[in-house]
Amino acid sequence: MPQQKKWAKLASSFMVFSLLTGFSAVGAASVHADTAIATTKFSDVPAGHWAEKHIAKLASQGIVKGTNGAFKPSDNISQQEAVALAIRFIGKESEVKTDEAVVFPENFNVSTYFKPYIVLAFQTGLLNRDEEFKLADATPDTPWGTKPASREWITKLVVKAIGKEETAKQLASSASYFKDGNQIGTDYAGYVNAAVALKLVNGVTEDKFDPKGSITRAAIATILSRAESVFPVAYDGQSTAVLTGQSAGSLNLYQDSKETSVSVDANTYVYRFDSDKALTLDQLVPNTNLLVVASGGKALYVEQLDDTQQVEKLSGTVDRVLPNDNKLWVWVNDEPVAVTYTSATTITDGSGNAIPASSLTADSNVEITRDTYRSNPVTLSIAVKSAPVNATGKGAVKDIQATDLTFEDTDTKAVTKYNVSPQAEVVWQGQILDGGLSQLRVGDIVTYEVKNSLVTRITIVQTSSKVIRGEFYSASSDGNTIQYVKNAGTAQQALEAKFVTDTVDVSIGGLTGTTIADLVKGDVLDITLNDKDQVAAIKVINRQVNMLTGATVVSYDDDLKALTVKDAKNNLVSVYLSANTKLDMNGTVLTLNAVTSLLQKGKKVTLGYTENKAVILQFVYKYDGTVTAVNANTNSITMLQSSGTPVTVQLDTPMHVDIVGKPSAALSDVKAGDVVTAQLNAAQDKVSLLQVHTAKQIEIYSVDAAGKKLKLKASDGTFYDYSTSTLDVTNEKGEKVSIDSVAAGQTGNLYFTGSTISSLKMLNVAVGRLTAISTDAISVVDYNGNSVTFPLGAAYSVVKNGATGSSASVLAAGDRVEVKLDAKDQLAITVISGVAKNFWKYDAASKTLSVKRISLSESNTYAVTASTKITQNGLPLSIGQLADGDAIVLYIYKNALVEIVKA
Repeated sequence: MPQQKKWAKLASSFMVFSLLTGFSAVGAASVHADTAIATTKFSDVPAGHWAEKHIAKLASQGIVKGTNGAFKPSDNISQQEAVALAIRFIGKESEVKTDEAVVFPENFNVSTYFKPYIVLAFQTGLLNRDEEFKLADATPDTPWGTKPASREWITKLVVKAIGKEETAKQLASSASYFKDGNQIGTDYAGYVNAAVALKLVNGVTEDKFDPKGSITRAAIATILSRAESVFPVAYDGQSTAVLTGQSAGSLNLYQDSKETSVSVDANTYVYRFDSDKALTLDQLVPNTNLLVVASGGKALYVEQLDDTQQVEKLSGTVDRVLPNDNKLWVWVNDEPVAVTYTSATTITDGSGNAIPASSLTADSNVEITRDTYRSNPVTLSIAVKSAPVNATGKGAVKDIQATDLTFEDTDTKAVTKYNVSPQAEVVWQGQILDGGLSQLRVGDIVTYEVKNSLVTRITIVQTSSKVIRGEFYSASSDGNTIQYVKNAGTAQQALEAKFVTDTVDVSIGGLTGTTIADLVKGDVLDITLNDKDQVAAIKVINRQVNMLTGATVVSYDDDLKALTVKDAKNNLVSVYLSANTKLDMNGTVLTLNAVTSLLQKGKKVTLGYTENKAVILQFVYKYDGTVTAVNANTNSITMLQSSGTPVTVQLDTPMHVDIVGKPSAALSDVKAGDVVTAQLNAAQDKVSLLQVHTAKQIEIYSVDAAGKKLKLKASDGTFYDYSTSTLDVTNEKGEKVSIDSVAAGQTGNLYFTGSTISSLKMLNVAVGRLTAISTDAISVVDYNGNSVTFPLGAAYSVVKNGATGSSASVLAAGDRVEVKLDAKDQLAITVISGVAKNFWKYDAASKTLSVKRISLSESNTYAVTASTKITQNGLPLSIGQLADGDAIVLYIYKNALVEIVKA
């Protein structure tokens, strides 16, 4: 058909049928302002699909829809479908006149539904009428409308849609980046160059564009989604706001100078600007800009638009606090600044623990974080960096440095480090010693005075060097003196006596609350003397407490407090109970009077005794230990208790076996080596419930500090709720830690007794470069610059290249590793394999690293964070020192780029 042949629009109106002929991407009816847009979870776009983010955003905006719940992402898109999408994308859907019939030239075939879209595209300049008629004439056997859109044709359409035609003209003569650039049509070259420069399109491979190739529905959704960064359109229900916080089921926002909120649920799509991977809501960074597409007050799509938290930090010194006014005055750069806080402001001490505002003191150094987007800034947090300390204390010297001392408090065992005044006095027996700190020894017991955070006076109470050894002989009736044999068993042995302090600490292994009255003739003692030659501490180093497990009560004389029991071999043991005897039933401490009614003949007890003194007495309703044998013939189980005492117990019929994750556990599931708790029946003679102790390694999924709750995620995807109000959280040393010190993403071991959670231990995880390997230890410099040495011990595991072994010989200096305890509390070393790439470019604005791509399916962009290290030969580099084509190795840990190494 000649190009100059006329086409006409008929003025008569008729009904346009909404038969889309496969155009499921946009749907038949236009989306009006009062039409609710619902997010659709397309059945053929699974979670993690490479274009899921872009399809989800356009669906939320009403630009694309599905057919019967499907999107058909891999289908090619036709030219007429692409035009309709572009019209919707630029927000001109309402200008499409569906009530006018259109007649095009004979060879320009377009489906009836799409004709009004094509007319509008000609009118707005999205399409050039003469160019498209000419293309239709060139392929008369293929209808123009249903013809699959080529990659170069789509690129030109999108560039024109977003108003970047001038950019295309400027780049029309520029050389193409792609090897097949000579195959790009002359009329399209500038548009392809512009689209690549604007990061709207990529090649099908790193260096091939395939201009005549078709384009899929998923690909055009991605192109249009990316185009929004340079061509923002105000879609119905869409807005940008600052995320101020989150509460149950909603996001709190600051928008148009006012506070607002939007509800969220499991169907809300959540993404970041620099990644196509879906986020969870708790991964959104507060005080950053969000794109929110909502309908009816519910967020359908949320995208974090940047990583810049709109906050400022002020460092200063507290002048005064006015709690009644919720205000404090702070000196910042020699200027007084009034800081107003609210109940939502987080105030922490130097250890990160929450404190009330009233605890802030004058002269404390603080860091104040407040927002920058409100006209009246809101204070988000006040962190005490240091506060003046004036105190006295008593404790053991733990560490001595040139200008500071570390003490362990005698009573609380808390460890505190203080700077020492250059004029500090060190006193011994009333005399100020020359040499100052050089006169101290680690282990010395001292009292100290701190003024304005500096130690000014240290008095040595006892020195760790005055420890003598002797064999206990006797003690006075009032306990004020002890007699011991020095050099016992030798020609130099001699009987000596010492006065005892009122606060003498007597330690007998395995026992608590011991006194001099618990000492027995023949005990070998380490005796610590203070500066007055008095006994300040006694440690028994040779005594073993005899333990009887599962002993049977024969008789008890309440008047004499005399108890007789028999062991499993019917041997009789008689002991006296006293006020010093530890009495326990199921973890409950009993009084001496309370046990009389319980010590009936036949009752089972655990008895610990020395000579004829009962040290500990427990009423047996359960046994804890390690299984050594399960005997099906005798229907019994034998276990070794932590005291080293074996016990064999009959199994009841029926008996329940409880193992987490095994609802139908049987006795056959219990193996030698398992740690178990055996709960006894009412008669105390058989096991009615056998609980196997297990552990799972978990990640902290979320923290509810106010509710004292943690949500934990195991590696198998199982979630567990953990209440710190009923169960403690400890560190690897067994010390209790506060929920405030636990954060999402940390690793821990969750311990079970049967299917009941018993405890949670937070783990130290070191990630970094392996610097040294020996037969018994490895050393790592982590990504924070800390050097850590890990003893290998008898059992540890090494995972490298997917293979698990038990030898460190496969490790090499320079390996990047993760080191932590595994679920069995054994050291686990995992080598982080690097990914070899060739550097292409770095976008400082988006903080995105791009590498050269071998195939279209592989990712070639990586988010660079403030924590990402860039090195060469172990020395730091700046990212600006990387050049196009440089060989690099990328190290990824927990989906984050932790290190870039230039080869």
